[in-house]
This record gives sequence, C-alpha cells and structure tokens, in this order.
Amino acid sequence: MNSKEFVDDVYVKHFHDFLSYKLSKRKPYDLFLVADDYALEYVLKYEEELCQNKPIVFWGINNLDLARKQNTNPNCTGIVEDISIKETINLAKTLNPKLKEMYIISDNSESGKTDLKRVMNTKGLNTEINVHELNLAELSFSEFEKNLQQLKGEKALLLLSLYRDKNFKYKPFYEGLDFIKKNSDLPIYHLWKHGLNDGIVGGYLIHHYRQTQEALKIADQVLKGKAIKDIPVLDESPNQCYLDYKELKRSKLVPSVFPDDWIVINKPNSFIHMSRKHVYLILSVGLLVFGLLFFFIYYAKRENLLKKELIQAQLDASKVDELKNAFLNNISHEIRTPMNGILGFAEFLASPDISMEDRASYLDIISENSNQLLNVVNEIVDIAKVQSGHSDIKMEPIEIDSLLSNIEREYKIFTERKNLELRIVLSSCVKRVFADRLYLLKIFRNLIDNAIKFTHNGCIEIGYNKKGDFIEFYVKDTGIGISKDLFKIIFENFRQVQESDMRQYGGLGLGLSITRAFVKSMGGKVWVESVENEGSCFYFTLPYVDYDPALLIKPDVFCEVN
Repeated sequence: MNSKEFVDDVYVKHFHDFLSYKLSKRKPYDLFLVADDYALEYVLKYEEELCQNKPIVFWGINNLDLARKQNTNPNCTGIVEDISIKETINLAKTLNPKLKEMYIISDNSESGKTDLKRVMNTKGLNTEINVHELNLAELSFSEFEKNLQQLKGEKALLLLSLYRDKNFKYKPFYEGLDFIKKNSDLPIYHLWKHGLNDGIVGGYLIHHYRQTQEALKIADQVLKGKAIKDIPVLDESPNQCYLDYKELKRSKLVPSVFPDDWIVINKPNSFIHMSRKHVYLILSVGLLVFGLLFFFIYYAKRENLLKKELIQAQLDASKVDELKNAFLNNISHEIRTPMNGILGFAEFLASPDISMEDRASYLDIISENSNQLLNVVNEIVDIAKVQSGHSDIKMEPIEIDSLLSNIEREYKIFTERKNLELRIVLSSCVKRVFADRLYLLKIFRNLIDNAIKFTHNGCIEIGYNKKGDFIEFYVKDTGIGISKDLFKIIFENFRQVQESDMRQYGGLGLGLSITRAFVKSMGGKVWVESVENEGSCFYFTLPYVDYDPALLIKPDVFCEVN
C-alpha cells in the first residue's frame, strides 16, 4: 500500500479499486498479513468487502488502542509495536548527564502522528529533560532544516518519523536520516533498529525482524486450524538496548563501563579480542584436522596388513568388513558432530549483533566440542600405540586411596548432573599398588565413563580388595546391563553392547579394548559380571607383590580374555 509515500484520497481510491478488482479475479486468499497503522485502518474499514471473513494478522502497529480492540474481532489478531520512550530518554540522560533538552522529530504520516502523541502523553518521563516537538506536520522540510541548524549545545534528537512534511513532500527513511546528519551534530536516538550503523547513536529499539517472525508464527498457527479468537493480541514488544560505538565516540558519549544488557556494535576492543580467539580457534581446529588425516593414512596402511593376516588365518572376512564399516561410520559421526558445532558457532561469533552473553555461551559450546574432538583423537592414538607395540610402561608404587579420592573429585560433577550417587569403597588390607599411573588412571576413566554413560538412575560404586597375590579393583553400576553372550566381544575393538549404541550413546567403542590392553600389559586381567536391566560390574586385577617390570610380558592386544 506504501502509505508512507502516498496518502491522498485519489491514490487511496485507485488502490482500493485495483485491489478490489484483483481480489475478484483470484481464488480467495487464506489469510491477510498487515503491517503499519494506516494499512490496518484501511483493512478494518473494508474488512467485510475485501477479506470476506478471512483471518487477518497484523504487526508493527503503533495505535495500541486500535490493536487491543481487535481482541473482540473474531477475524483479527497480531502484535503491537510498543515503543520504549521512557527507557530511551533515560538512556540519553545516562550517556550525557548534562543533557537538558531533547527534540522529538515526527512527521505527517499516521504512524508519526500516533507516535508523537504517545511520546507527549507518556507519564513519568525524565523530569530533568525538557521535551520539545519538531513536527513536520506543521513544518516544511526547508523550515525544519533551519530549525535543526539552530540547535547547539547539550541537546539531543529523538527521531520518530521523517517521511512527509506539511506539504506531503516525501523522503525515504535513509534519505531523511542523511538530511538530519547534514544539518545537525547532535546525537540522534531512535526507537527502531533500522538506522543503527547508519548514524543513529542507539536506544531501546524495536526489532522488526523479530516482530515479523512472531507474526508469521501466529499466521502459521491460524493456517493449521487454530481459531483467531483463541490468539490474543500480543501487546508487548521484545525491545533491546542497542548502541553504535562509532556514533558514541563521535558525540563524545562513550561510557566508562557498558552494562551487560547493552548490545554495542562497532566496538574496537571487542573486535580485536574476538579476532584473537578466532585465530586460536582456527589453529586448534587445523591441528586436530592434521592429526586426524595422519591417523587415516596410518589406519589405511594398518588395515591392509590386518586384512592379509586375516586372510592367511582364514577368518570371517564378512565380519571384518562389518566391523570396519561400523567403525568408519561411527568415527565419521563422532568427528563431524563436534566439528559442525565448532564451525557453526564460530560463524555466529562473527556477527556484530550478538550479545556478550551469547558470545560467552558460543565459546563454551566451541570449547566443549573441541574437547569432545580431542577425546576422539586420544582414543585413536591410544589404540594405535597398543596395536603397534609402542606403549612404554613406567611402573611405580601408587597410593590407591589418594588416587581414588582424586577420581571422586574429578567425576563428582558428572554424576551429579545425572542425579547419580558416586561411592568410593576403600580397603584396609592394602594401600599401595605397583602400576603405571597413567595407564591405571585411563583404565578407571574408561570404566567410569561407561558406567555414567549407560546408567540413568541409581549409583556407581568404585572399590578394591586383596585377592591372593592380586589386588582386585571394580567399577559397579545400576545401568542397562549386558547380555551374557556379549561378555567377551565387548572387549574387542570398535564394539559396544549393540552396534546401535554407538549412535545412541556416542563413543568409538574403543574404551574397553584399550582397558583390556592396558590391564594385560601390567600383568592383570579384566572381566565383567552383569544382568540385563539391573547393572554391571567390571573387574580388573593387578599383581600385589613387587616385581621387576623388565620381566613383564606384554600380551598381544587381540588375545582372548580368560
């Protein structure tokens, strides 16, 4: 309808005749979308003739009384455009404590008249600021220009609307904004987001994109069958404080501290800080990708050797292919998922409109996904070391109670997140074990990670006892349990309780294979006892007496578990 530019009766009559003719020749519309006060007034005037009782959804309406009256209209609802007048005037006073006068710029459009009336009738305005009108309903653009050029000193402008003067001469929004900037050095505040980054200092701004989204959500509900009478008019706008740093600096209004709920664009320090983080992020991701490519090359060569050995041993080739495909599909998923999170939220960080709170949240998500990706690489490196026979063991005496206390502190937060109880059962029979500290920690972490992953309620218990010449450790849970016929195969490479569990619960299926290899390399063994839907208990033993690590035999990682 373009009521900002054309409002005379001749135009309105031609528009009405054209629209009536157009609607008479078309299949009836399912719904009408209306933006702007003038357009809503027009549609309501000809509602029966044009809309024929079809639903009407509006947004961007400044006439709150007219909008709220539609709560009694069974065919019309929508969202008001509720401007934040007091908040923006108080913001101007906060930025410039010396501010004494504010000039309200309005025009001859319906929205402009409505907004000006609301501003001048608003109660509770800042009493330290005198509010004046610069109303183009009473001024021509040339008269407005002269008035504007005379304004100097501790003053500010609040732009409501600048489309038409008293002679109905029209200027598009950005042409009007440039007109003000050329004729005044005063800071310009606004109540809508358009104009930000183009000369507006800022304000508590209406976000038209968000309003449009909400209106389309309402339209979608109506088209899906929800009655208009069941959707009340939304009379609150989701307004937000936006400021342009470069305009603040030009007007010498930069505060010493920016509150967290202010969104500041073009802020140099923030940009530099985020750029450094971007560099670190890209380098980190690059190193991870390089490591993964190295592994894939290594794994391809290793796979060829394993195939030759499997053929010579006359093993089931179809089973090998099945396991290989399951692993490759799973590792692809485990790498892609965090990588997509890292790259996706890194793109979000480049947006100047997101808040510092959102930036911090996105960085936390990137960090979490990076750690997840790093865990995948660590598991791959561990299994590669074990399979290649390059895992050096450094045996030393270890205080068991101290080790388990550290593990309890490490995992307390994870069990509390799932409302699980974590128990540590200490023994008085033995206090030290002779083992590789790093391997022992990885064994416990693999078993505890699995227990947390597959347990949804109940508890996880960790303990140990002396059994003859061995110390028997255990990790017990009240999780989903394991079928008896799967007790041995879960310790094979790339296996979980079920192949589908890899996708449901995540992970590469290498944890128990690595655990078995580490236990055997230190002279012990590992096994499981479990009942489906009741829980599992994983046991592993390590020799109790001191011995010479040089005599330790490192069993092959693929040998059977007794």
